[in-house]
Amino acid sequence: MTTAGVLAIAAGGVAAADTTEVEDCSDGHTLCTTLTVERPTTVDPAPSGTRARLNFCGPIRLQSDGNVTADICDSDDNLIQTLTLPANRTRTPPSKSSVVSSAMGALNPPAPTIHTSPGYRKGLLVQTPTWLWLPPSYWRTYSTTIMVWGYVVTIFATPTVVRWKMGNGDSITCLGPGTPWIPGFSDTLSTCRYTYRHSSDGAPRDRYKITATVTFVGSFTTVGLGGMRGPLGAVTRSSSVYAPVAEIQGLVV
Repeated sequence: MTTAGVLAIAAGGVAAADTTEVEDCSDGHTLCTTLTVERPTTVDPAPSGTRARLNFCGPIRLQSDGNVTADICDSDDNLIQTLTLPANRTRTPPSKSSVVSSAMGALNPPAPTIHTSPGYRKGLLVQTPTWLWLPPSYWRTYSTTIMVWGYVVTIFATPTVVRWKMGNGDSITCLGPGTPWIPGFSDTLSTCRYTYRHSSDGAPRDRYKITATVTFVGSFTTVGLGGMRGPLGAVTRSSSVYAPVAEIQGLVV
């Protein structure tokens, strides 16, 4: 809806003394845009030999069907034309499925950082328990806020389990981030560990690829929309490192 365009035709080009803002929903979009509508008025006397300039006269009236009518008069308040402006469509709140779809697209927690003991960079040993863990600070609920059709939506992602693929075909699942190794700790204190039975000789680059995949469960809340909230699906984030695994050489005396 462009009221300014209609008035320019009726007035033959007139000056604008003030403006008003209206919402433009004519393109069918749910989220209306704001337009500035010029209200023409008489600033200078009409040139000799031309019709007097036009002006709004009387109130702008809202009709029962939602349309708006406004009278256009000349400078002597003689009615020239009554304009009918189409009604703005009411903005429809997004459906829950639309909110969930947008929230899932923004559910993006960071990838994990892998730690092992012995350290994977220096190499692991067969028949020796390898401690596996992620930083304790990583194991928390992440949140982010987005706008969905003009409404505020806050998204939460909470880690639940870690699946460790050890690069030799084995995998284990741990229900938490694992326990960081501290010198002097017994292997029984580890909450996530694995023992290799064979070296990585013959594997690509003579190393095993260790991959940690964290599963996050999502949820969301909204501001407005009746306080809409609910669960989201699960997403995963993964990281990998490469570790050589060596045999322990026995000493014959």
